[in-house]
Amino acid sequence: MHTRRLAGLLAAAVAVAQALPAQGQAAADTLTRQSHWLPDVAVAGRQPSRYALGTRQLVLDSAALSQYRTGTLAEALAARAPLYLKNYGPGQLASISIRGTSARHTAVLWNGFNINFSSLGEADFSLLPVGGNTQVRVQPGPGGALYGTGAIGGAVLLSGEPTFGGGLRGSVQAEGGSFGQGAGSLEASYGSARLALRTTGLYREAQNDFPLGPEQNGVAAPRQPNAAFRQWNFTQDARLMVGTGGQLSLAAWLTGANRQIQPALGAANRHGLETDHSARLLAAFRQRVGRRYEGTVRVAWLHDRLVYGDDTLLPQYTTLSTTQAQTEHSFTLGDKASLQLGGEVQHFEAVADGYENRIQENRLAAFGLLRYDATPALRLTANLRQAFVPDQRPPLAPTAGAEWDLLHTEARTITLKASASRSYRAATLNERYYQPGGNPNLLPETGVGYEAGAVYDYQPTGPARLHWRTELTAYRQLVDNWVQWIPGSGGFYSPRNLRLVRTQGLEASTALDWKRPRYEAAVRASYSLTQAHKQQGYLGDDDPLNTQLAYVPLHGATLSTEHTWRAHWLLSASGSFSSYRYTTVSANDFLPGYFLLQGSVGRHLTVGPARFTLLVQGYNLTNTRYQTYAGRAMPPRSAVLSLRVAWR
Repeated sequence: MHTRRLAGLLAAAVAVAQALPAQGQAAADTLTRQSHWLPDVAVAGRQPSRYALGTRQLVLDSAALSQYRTGTLAEALAARAPLYLKNYGPGQLASISIRGTSARHTAVLWNGFNINFSSLGEADFSLLPVGGNTQVRVQPGPGGALYGTGAIGGAVLLSGEPTFGGGLRGSVQAEGGSFGQGAGSLEASYGSARLALRTTGLYREAQNDFPLGPEQNGVAAPRQPNAAFRQWNFTQDARLMVGTGGQLSLAAWLTGANRQIQPALGAANRHGLETDHSARLLAAFRQRVGRRYEGTVRVAWLHDRLVYGDDTLLPQYTTLSTTQAQTEHSFTLGDKASLQLGGEVQHFEAVADGYENRIQENRLAAFGLLRYDATPALRLTANLRQAFVPDQRPPLAPTAGAEWDLLHTEARTITLKASASRSYRAATLNERYYQPGGNPNLLPETGVGYEAGAVYDYQPTGPARLHWRTELTAYRQLVDNWVQWIPGSGGFYSPRNLRLVRTQGLEASTALDWKRPRYEAAVRASYSLTQAHKQQGYLGDDDPLNTQLAYVPLHGATLSTEHTWRAHWLLSASGSFSSYRYTTVSANDFLPGYFLLQGSVGRHLTVGPARFTLLVQGYNLTNTRYQTYAGRAMPPRSAVLSLRVAWR
């Protein structure tokens, strides 16, 4: 039924788009840091990040993601960015915190569609493999105008689009390591002038029976029980040029996982078991008309099924389905401005043991994005979104941003940037309908944020290719009507709009790339200072004001370096630091800070059209005993050996 609905919507959209009078194919957007004017042939409609001027953006491209082919987004982001990932154990639930907000305040979008669980309002980053994506972009800070509900703390944007050209290429990889780790991956792609295909497959597993402490008096420490998992992932992406200026895109992303639920230290092992299955299907058609207009329609069907049970609880089932449709219309206005208008329709269905009835809900949203390049040095954006949610009144979500090149020479650029925005989060299905305790009268959470910063970019000409980029950002935001679950009169918890929270801080990063004929090196460092304090509570609330929120480290930092010699030898290392974190809202207990170090050494060998890569990777090399969530043990020192074969 859902597949037929998806196909029908797409067929109608394609018919409408092809009925437009095609006037030739416009050239790709050539907007660069050297020239900020819009060429006459440019089509303004592109990624939403084009309209996110004044904000900080972190990008993991295919080169960065290649180091985590068999890993998850939780692992890649924790190693590459000073974001806090609260992990309940290896392979267990991993939730993200951006700028001191909760996981429900981060919107996760796949090719433009929000894939957060509609029941919880968040994504489990341990269920999002890296291999199915070609780019991961993180935009910290409020982004409601661009990304809709949930983008109060930030947004994580996933893309897996294949590229045209390049012919046929592929790779296979197998690995094994400590504590029963094993994984295998397959990737194949084909690109011609009019057709691009990409297929990926992944299987990974681990026993996670690591020791829970060092050996004492010759007696081995007990091992972690009930923490094994198996996970698989399949993606298929296709892009086809249709006629003159048309492009059809199809995508499928299937994931599955069987996980034993790791018990807390000292707690009884109830042999918890959870299965997760997700299916995501997408179809899109884009039509360029002349030099000034581009129209896009997209439809998607998202399906999630979760089953949990243990020794004391019969299996509990949750099934979620979302059908979404989007339309965007992009216009180039003269030589300096671009405008994008669009809308979104969402239909939710949910069946869960915690709901009295089947839940069905429709949501609408309309948005407008405007960019104006006043001069080659000054760029401005103004964006607006209004959502319509039953029984709720999401606020108007505007955003304004600016970037100004204070200095611009052939080798150096100094850019000042600033933005102000308002965002919102509609109440989740669990918050409204879960029984007992659901509260259908919840108000949407709202966030107002400001940020300002500077970027220094240095890229001189010469035989030694050097690129140095440094960025500093300061931010401040308020989140009102923050939802908190508190004990009710019936003895169960219920959500209420009870908190006003302020987050503020500093973020700094620097990246240096140096390339010689036989040697390449890269060094990247980042640091974050995050203050997240409750400003107001509720009557009878004993939790302290102006104290750091639970599981928000005050300091976080990452450092990584990669080296390649003669295109044969590989060496990399990365470290991440997190300061202490309170574990309770009353700030009376905490987890100590920790530093994690990992490294790898590898060798490339080319035989005919095939390239072999042997890689040894070490994790937690300092053998640190640490926890990211209280009572959930993390593995000690471990190692993985992998072999990859690529061809083209």
